[in-house]
Amino acid sequence: MKIITCMTLAALIATGCQQPIQKTKEQKAAELDSFSRAKYGESADDHVKKMVDQSIAKAMFDTVGLSRAPVKVLQAKIVKEEYSNYRSVYLKYKNISKKTISAIKFEWYGTNAFNDPADLGNSYAAGFGGGFTDDSLRSGRSTGATWNVLSRDAKKLKLAWPIEVSFNDGTSWKLGK
Repeated sequence: MKIITCMTLAALIATGCQQPIQKTKEQKAAELDSFSRAKYGESADDHVKKMVDQSIAKAMFDTVGLSRAPVKVLQAKIVKEEYSNYRSVYLKYKNISKKTISAIKFEWYGTNAFNDPADLGNSYAAGFGGGFTDDSLRSGRSTGATWNVLSRDAKKLKLAWPIEVSFNDGTSWKLGK
């Protein structure tokens, strides 16, 4: 019995003295990435980028208060430039307030032919873009404008909305405020 106990004790001491093998940065990254691929079906970087894009899109699609906007977007579409492969954004909009508007800021969201977010001029959130106009618009009037966003892949504008409006009397309206 003493021999078995001594042998067991010796085996435990021998295995306990072994130093853990140090992994290189590449091995650690590969291990993390393989876990990510097994769990999410994509690399860790791709998964994190997708989560960030979804969070940004959710925040940018926050249109609380849009029903009280003094401007209504009547038409929103992608237009192809006449002598190039680039595409632009065209909006037709109407002043539905009782005041004359002096400036409007818009945002929009669009997709490409595969229904993925298109490049619409916003570097931090795929699919989103924006523009402004400082052309005066009287109450009840409609007008249209084109913004050159230099998109090569935009196919469809899904949504466009005003985010800020300034009036000639010095007052303003902001989305969500």
